[in-house]
Amino acid sequence: MTTINNVRYAAITLLFLLAGCSQRTPQTTVEVLDTSLSITPRAEKDALDAVQNQIAHMQRGDRLVLIPVTGDAANNAAGRVLRLSAPTERETYDTDMRRFRETALKQFAAWVSSLDPHQTRTDILGSLDIARQEFDVLPKDTHRKLIVVSDFLEDDGTYRFVSASSLANPARARELAAQIQQRTGLALPGVSLCLGRLESSDFAPLAAQRKEAVQAFWSAYLVAAGQSTEIQFDGTGLLADAERGCAGGKR
Repeated sequence: MTTINNVRYAAITLLFLLAGCSQRTPQTTVEVLDTSLSITPRAEKDALDAVQNQIAHMQRGDRLVLIPVTGDAANNAAGRVLRLSAPTERETYDTDMRRFRETALKQFAAWVSSLDPHQTRTDILGSLDIARQEFDVLPKDTHRKLIVVSDFLEDDGTYRFVSASSLANPARARELAAQIQQRTGLALPGVSLCLGRLESSDFAPLAAQRKEAVQAFWSAYLVAAGQSTEIQFDGTGLLADAERGCAGGKR
């Protein structure tokens, strides 16, 4: 009898463990999207289609925040950040989730329509600070991830990465990154960071050394922010499979 009771106890314990493992932790994802003129139309469409697919597959409790890269994030991002929060309380036949996805997709379509089709400048640094502000108020008991897709060519009126002498080689780029990081103090504790490159008409013709300098800048800037990551080649693929791992990760 004791043996049977032990088997029953073990089976019940296993069921509880499996039930606990099956509970999914909600995802909190902030995405910074570059749709400036340097991004090719094909890459922009593929990126936006991937985000639309993400929204269609959001699950209960998930949050998705979309931040457009503008020419002056501090002034232009206000009112352009789209925040989507999937419901947490289940209704019969998951009616709540169907209603949420339908509304969210309409909000996303309106957000896309609001983007400036003639945006030439790209304040990526400012957009990262907007993302930091979002994480300051988002719940910390979820998987928190920041995805940035761009050509990573800062052009905010102060820095122009395609021609600035401070990006002439990797060593100078790292020096600039340290200077800017000291001034901005960007920090993203507890956040997994993923960077993906989008096809760009401005990036392709750059000399190899300047391309290396751009990579060096962002690596140095983000390491100083408590992150370790690399720019992945396929930004669209990163959005299409947003839950996959990234090079580097949270610290």
